[in-house]
Amino acid sequence: MKPPPGCRRLSPLGAALGAFITLSFTLGLLGGPFRHRAAPSPPCRPRSHLVFLKTHKTGGSSVLNLLARFGEARRLRFALPRRYQFGYPAAFRAERVRGFGPGAGKFDIICHHMRFNLSEVQRVMPNDSFYFSIVRDPALAAESAFSYFRAAAPAFRSAPSLAAFLAAPWRYFRAGLRGNHYARNLQWFDFGLPEPAHPAQVPALLAELGRVFPLVLLAERFDESLVLLRHRLCWPRDAVDLFPHNSRGSSARNLSAEQLRRLRAWNSLDWALYSHFNRSFWREAERFGLERLRSEAAELRRRRGALAGRCLRGGGPVPAAEIAERGLRPFQPPGAGAILGFALRPGLRGEERELCRRLAMPELPYKDLLDSIQFGDKTNSSG
Repeated sequence: MKPPPGCRRLSPLGAALGAFITLSFTLGLLGGPFRHRAAPSPPCRPRSHLVFLKTHKTGGSSVLNLLARFGEARRLRFALPRRYQFGYPAAFRAERVRGFGPGAGKFDIICHHMRFNLSEVQRVMPNDSFYFSIVRDPALAAESAFSYFRAAAPAFRSAPSLAAFLAAPWRYFRAGLRGNHYARNLQWFDFGLPEPAHPAQVPALLAELGRVFPLVLLAERFDESLVLLRHRLCWPRDAVDLFPHNSRGSSARNLSAEQLRRLRAWNSLDWALYSHFNRSFWREAERFGLERLRSEAAELRRRRGALAGRCLRGGGPVPAAEIAERGLRPFQPPGAGAILGFALRPGLRGEERELCRRLAMPELPYKDLLDSIQFGDKTNSSG
C-alpha cells in the first residue's frame, strides 16, 4: 500500500531511531535512566551573625529573649550597650558598644534598643549578618506607647487622656521636644529614617530599607513570623520557643474604629512603613506556603503551651508583685499600666529550672547576665 501523499515510509534505521526516542521519552516520564535529575540542595547552615532592630512597643522584648538564649547557649559574642540602650534616642554609634575598639573584632549578635544607623552598625557586625526587625499596626503600637511612655513624652504627659490627645494632638505635641519622638511615628524614628520633605519620597525610602532588612516580622502574626524567621536562619524548631514578654493584661485599652483611624492618621509615616512590610511579609509567606505556615505556627503554639505547663506557676503571665524572684520581675515604667512577668512553678530542679528561668527572664536582668558572662560583671548600673 502506498503511503498517503506527502508521507514517506521510514527506513529500517529511521524506524529504529524512532523506537529509541519513544522508549527514552517513556523512561524519562517514569523516572528512568534518561531523566535529568537535579542535584539535591545542600543543607542550610545555621546563621549566627544577626542584627535585630528592636523597635518600641512591637513585641521586640520577646524576640530579644529568644536571641539571648540562642547566643548564650552557643557562646556567641553580643554587641552590648554600656547600660541598657545604645545611647537612644541618639543615632547608633559603634563606640556605644561595650568592648568595641581597635583589634576587638566583630560581634555575633546585636539586639538591644537603638536608633538604626547602618554605616555604624556595619563597623560592629560582620558583612554576612542577617538583618531583621519587627513592626506593629501603628494604632496599636501608639496606644501602648501612650501608656508606657506617659511620663517620658511631654505630649502624652500633658494630655489628660488618650481620647483628649486624639481630639487635638497638635495642642499637646511639639516636634523636637525631648521625649516627643515617642508620641508620633515612633517606628519610623527607630528605623533611623529621615523626615521626608514630601510624601512622594516615602516609597523610595521604604524600598531602600527593604533592601537592608530581608525579613521584617509582624507583631499581629507573631507565631507565623517566628516560623519564617526560623527557616531563614536555618535554626532547629525549639530555637524559637518563647514566652511573650511585657504584656499588659487587662490594662490594655479597647480602641474604637474612629480611634484606630485617628491614630493611624497621626502616625502616617508609621502606617506607610507598616503597610510596606505587611506586603513583604505576605509575599514571603506565600513563597513559604500558607498551609505549611499555619501548620508550623500551630505546632509552635502547642510547644509553648507545654513549656508553660512545665515552667510557670499558673501557666501564664502574672503581676510583678506575685513574682518572688527579684531577677524575674519586669521593669515597671513610672505612670504606666502594670507590666506582667512570669513566676516559676515550685519544685523545678537542675537543667529544667535553668531552661524555664531563661525563658521567663526579662530584658534588663538578661542583659546583666550577658554582661557578667562576657565581662565578668557582678552587678550592672540601671538606667
